[in-house]
Amino acid sequence: MIKVGINGFGRIGRALFRINILHEEYEIVAINEIDPDIDNMAYLLKYDSTYGKLFNNKISREGDYLVVDDKKIRVYHEKSIKDVAWKMHNVDVVIDSSGVFENVIDAKYLTDQKIVNKVVVTHSPKSGVDLTLMIGVNDKSYNKENHHVISSSICDANAVTPFFHLINTKFGIEVGEVTTLHPWLSYQNVLDGNLRSVSSPGHFWNDYALGRNSTVSLIPKDTSLVSAMQMVIPGVESIIDAMSFRTPTAIVSAADGTFYLKAKTSIEEVIECVEAYEKQYPGVLLLDSKSLVSIDYMANENAAILDGRWLKVLNGKMLKFVLWYDNEWGYAKRTYNIIKFIIK
Repeated sequence: MIKVGINGFGRIGRALFRINILHEEYEIVAINEIDPDIDNMAYLLKYDSTYGKLFNNKISREGDYLVVDDKKIRVYHEKSIKDVAWKMHNVDVVIDSSGVFENVIDAKYLTDQKIVNKVVVTHSPKSGVDLTLMIGVNDKSYNKENHHVISSSICDANAVTPFFHLINTKFGIEVGEVTTLHPWLSYQNVLDGNLRSVSSPGHFWNDYALGRNSTVSLIPKDTSLVSAMQMVIPGVESIIDAMSFRTPTAIVSAADGTFYLKAKTSIEEVIECVEAYEKQYPGVLLLDSKSLVSIDYMANENAAILDGRWLKVLNGKMLKFVLWYDNEWGYAKRTYNIIKFIIK
């Protein structure tokens, strides 16, 4: 079984751990988390306000170990990913879910020194990675001899890029616009305040609206969606534009977009292409026309769900779409699947 280490035990790190409890494809043997309170780590893993309590698992702390049922996982509290004793635990792959760019740079040391085989980074840095990888989009570009520090991009890009890639390949896209609706994040304020984030001091903006109460308003903001897509599909920045709203909800994002196509098509032809893509890349893009709302997609493991109710083709060239995606669980499952792909 593949031995995995997790660097950073926040929302994505814990989601990855919970996903592995369900699927049991890897052996998680070590965790690095700068918070020294392992009892609190155990508590947050057991009780989750979004995904609920782990009723069937015994979770505790024994010294420097997090204990899940009968499995002991060594916990470290190093500032840098390269200072953790990954080699002592025979770790094959480290997931860097810390969100800290310095760890991306230090990850190269781990692979160069053969301490671990691969590092998967759960954000989209502009440098420091060998490849940004999305299964179903650019997986054929992966070279196991050359690509060792790999980005799994961001949740929004994992949702939008496969659909963009499919439509652009089949029909061509002249121009497009996407608006994402993303739940609040921990660096936002719960009461009106300044732009300095208490939970994430590195976050600063020039737009005062981003210091407002995140629980009562839609807050417009810029998004890194297109720049993240550019890492996977070069040239996309000249084709589409995007913006975002932070929404007063806890989980599940949506992407509302329009593509103006080069070739004429029909709704039937678009659906046929999507269904063929579903079969080729299960778990990436799912077409669903049920009468649902955002919370119904919580813990959905697909990268994105294409809502058939709002899929429209106007005058054969203008394609309207809505994608739903769990910005934590669905994204974490993409990262989880990348591990299996690169090790194979």
